Amino acid sequence: MTISLGILFGIIAMLCWGISDFFAAMAARKTSVISTLFWSQTAGTLMLILIYPLFFKIPAVSFTIIMLILASAFLNIAALLGFYKGMQIGSVSIISPIASAYSAVTVILSLLFLDEKLNALQAAGIFLAISGAVLTSFRLHDLLKLNFRNSAAGVKYGLIALFSWGIFFVLVGILVKNMGWLLPPLIIKTMGIFYMLSYAGASRKKISFPKNAALFIILLGVLETVGFLSVGAGMGFEQISIVAPVSSTYPLITIILAQIFFKEIIDINQKVGIAVVLLGLVLLSI
Repeated sequence: MTISLGILFGIIAMLCWGISDFFAAMAARKTSVISTLFWSQTAGTLMLILIYPLFFKIPAVSFTIIMLILASAFLNIAALLGFYKGMQIGSVSIISPIASAYSAVTVILSLLFLDEKLNALQAAGIFLAISGAVLTSFRLHDLLKLNFRNSAAGVKYGLIALFSWGIFFVLVGILVKNMGWLLPPLIIKTMGIFYMLSYAGASRKKISFPKNAALFIILLGVLETVGFLSVGAGMGFEQISIVAPVSSTYPLITIILAQIFFKEIIDINQKVGIAVVLLGLVLLSI
């Protein structure tokens, strides 16, 4: 069994995002969602600004690429805000699996519009990876206790995250193939900061730096950025429709960390999800 570089980078992104979500949960307990998002994105952007001049030069950029960058930055922030807003007013057991299925949208769009092809084994591996990610993203025990008459709260925000991230990663793949794997994250994150400042100003939300969550926010920003870079690098070696589903399996890392540090119980569906994800990764590596 040989793992391609594209899949390997996807796995690195999965690890980084799974750990960063754990730190996001820690930070969210100490400060607001908008502050967590703004300062973690700022930390990641500063890291990219420092390393970019050491290794890369600015490529020629067309008007079309500029439009794709602006759209990507907007979609990423829309997805993040939609996801956290949905989690705030709705049930985690409903919103999380909805948002976790975003890579299905990425795969479908990549196959339809980017002329990517999958063989039967790859298709099976992708299906299992996405299914496993959804299964690991919620607790069946919590889902069974829900009052489904009131379960629609936050669903529309979960769907915003689903489609925004689904389209976002297609655009990232296009940008990476035209600009390399480091510049797109740098520009997208920089634009995202301006979008968040505009949102905070319009909604009159405070984004002062939360000193009591500084360590968690810095770690979140760095890990989320390294994951983003890994996805971009992976898309330079492998199809978008393969890298995106692999990276989207990060919920299994988050729940394992939550079980270790928060003593949260892993439900049967999450255990099945972990097994299904691993099987999917094995099939993609054959």
